[in-house]
Parts: sequence; structure tokens; C-alpha cells
Amino acid sequence: MKKAVNLDIKSIENKINYTFKDKALLVQAFTRTSFCNEINPTSKVKYHSNEVLEFFGDGVLSLSIISFLLRECTERYEHGIKTELGEGDFSNIKSKLSDKQNLSKSMKALGLEKHLLMGEGDLKLNIQNEPSVMEDLFESIVGAIFIDSDMNIGAVIKAVSSMLDMSVYTDRQKISQSAKNALQEWCADKKRRLPAPRYETLSEDGPDHKKTYMRGCYIGDKLVGRGIGKNFKLADAAAAEDALKVLMAQYEQKMQRVIVKNEQNEVQSPKTTITQKTNNSAKTDSSAKASTVKNVSFASSLKNYATAQKIASPTFRDLGEKKVGKTCECSVECCFMGKSTLGVGATRLEARESASELMLAQIKAKSAKVQSAKTKPSQKTPGPTKAQQLTESKAQKNTKTPPTSKKKKVMAKKK
Repeated sequence: MKKAVNLDIKSIENKINYTFKDKALLVQAFTRTSFCNEINPTSKVKYHSNEVLEFFGDGVLSLSIISFLLRECTERYEHGIKTELGEGDFSNIKSKLSDKQNLSKSMKALGLEKHLLMGEGDLKLNIQNEPSVMEDLFESIVGAIFIDSDMNIGAVIKAVSSMLDMSVYTDRQKISQSAKNALQEWCADKKRRLPAPRYETLSEDGPDHKKTYMRGCYIGDKLVGRGIGKNFKLADAAAAEDALKVLMAQYEQKMQRVIVKNEQNEVQSPKTTITQKTNNSAKTDSSAKASTVKNVSFASSLKNYATAQKIASPTFRDLGEKKVGKTCECSVECCFMGKSTLGVGATRLEARESASELMLAQIKAKSAKVQSAKTKPSQKTPGPTKAQQLTESKAQKNTKTPPTSKKKKVMAKKK
């Protein structure tokens, strides 16, 4: 087990570009729960884990990224703020900067995971190299800096900028290129095979020295997206981003209609035996599942179902990840309509999709059951009518053997 005295505080402070006034906060940021569980029973000093700092750091990291984007990518003027980036651009930058893989890579590059204080069990499992653990460490450090600096967001941005190369993600040239590339790849996908996008000028506005252009993005002969920019490159990027949103929404609606149609066909088709279902599912399970995952976002389909039914959207809870052999296995719980399903996958996204798929299967099975109950004919056989009852009673009377008379009995005795 690593001891707290072995923590190289000076080296850590140099790497994160921040000097702590309260060194105990830095120690806590590197302290895992397993360390506390093992050392606290026999130690005079009671250590606390970095879990609370991680919670605060998660929110502070988002605030620091947004503050950085406001400072670097926007400009104040008499009517508010202006920027060359769109809402989608800001969303993508924030998502990439706070991505688990990005945070864990920065910790690995700085070698900060080597300073983690862990119990023997964690050390044997080599858990410090897992992406989720390094992500937690990053957020704990951010939370500790925010508290130590008396909630000075400027100090946090300075430290975060040292740990992450934030300028890479705010390069407008790269953002423009990525939007057009993403649309190009979407159209060229084998499942869609759409014509390559082309861009045309729709209008120009402003004086010659300060013109703005509206460009249209065409797929074939159809105008799909529009974008405005101070030059063709920026306007094309905005148009590509707009077109991609439209195309993805249309594709999602199309796949949703396919799912509904398939459900209706399955309800109307004649029932197969359990043996046939088992054999068919065993043969087609792997291929069908693979193709379905590629074509449909189950999480989006589930949200669309909730919107159509006018009920609360599903919620997803990350249950963490565990090491299975040489690979990591992520678990995500989907909660919807008072029920929950557990999804497992190599990534959080795969686990989320798996949980959504299971939830959709439950909804599908329930709707099929309700539909079959409505269409199933009544099992009760109608009882006999009054006329039938009278006829049956008369027939019973006629078939009864008449009672033997006393005279016949006497004659039989004499004989």
C-alpha cells in the first residue's frame, strides 16, 4: 500500500501549474476509497477519499470550459456577444474536452496516475491505468483547486489549460473541415449511398469590405442545409452542419417508422411454435443484432417513443466499469415507465444502447400481448336455448322405462 508521505506534492504542483495553500486538499484528490478502508482502522490520521472532490470537480470542469470558450471564442459588442462558432460547434468542443478518453489521456501523459494512493487490492488489479479512474482523478484535482483558490475560476482555467491542450479544439479551420468531412462520410455510407454534397451561394449581404455570405448545401438537386459566414469556407461549414442535422433527423424518423411497421407485422403474422422461434433466433441472433445496432440508435428510438406517448423520457445511470480479462466492461441502467434494464458493453455508449434495446423489447412484448388479447376470440361456448332445454327434457321422459305393475310381479312369482 502506498503511504501518504510518498506523495510527491512539488512534482504534482509543477505538472498541473498550481501551488496549493492547503496541501491536504491535494493529498485528498489523490486518495482512493480503498486506501482509506485499509489505512484508517490502524492510523491516527483519518483520511477521506476523493469522491466528494470528484463530484464538485465534474461541475467546475464544465464551468471552466464554458468560461474558456467565452473568453477565447466570443467578443462583446454593443448588441451583446458575437462569435464565428455556432451552437453545435460549442457543444462539440465542450463534449470533446470533457470526454473521458481525453481526460484520462492527459493524466497518462503527465504521469499523475502513478501518484494515486490506493489499497493493496487496487494495486494488484493495476486499476490506476483504467480510463474511468484517471477521469475521476482529473475531476478531483479540478475540484481541489477550485476550493483551495477560494472558488477562483481563473485559477482553474489556468490549471485545466496546462493539463489539456484546449486551443486545439477551438481552431475554427479544423472545426469547419470536420463538419464538411462528417457530412461527406454520412452521404458515402453504404447504407445510404447519397450523392456527394455540393455548395452554392444563395445570397450576399453587407459592404464589400465586410460581406457575409449565405451558402446552401445540396444533396443531389435538393437544398438540405443553409449556412452564413464571412467567407465561403465558414459559410460552407455552417451549411454542412445544418444539413447533417436535417439528414440525421430524417433518417431517425425513417428508422422509427420501420420499427413500428415491423411490430405491426409481427402482431398480425400467424404464431409460430416455441421450437421454431428458438431455432430461428439461434440462427439469426448474431447477424440481426449486429445489423440492427448499426442501423438504429435504440436510445433515440426510446426517446422518440416517449415523446409520441407524451410521457417522461428514459433516464440512464452509469454503473461504472469493471475489468474482464484484458478488456473493460461498462454497465448502464435504463429507467423508463417504472421499469429498468441493465446494458453491458465495451464502452458506455454500447452499454447504453444495449439497455435501450432491452427496454424496447419489453415494450414491444407488452404491446404484442395487449394486441393479441384484443383480437383473440372469446373462449366461452354459448349455453343451450330454452327451446333446446325443453326438447332435451321431453326426450329424457320418453326414454325412461315404465315402472313394472304389481300384477306382473305376482305372475312372475307364480311361474
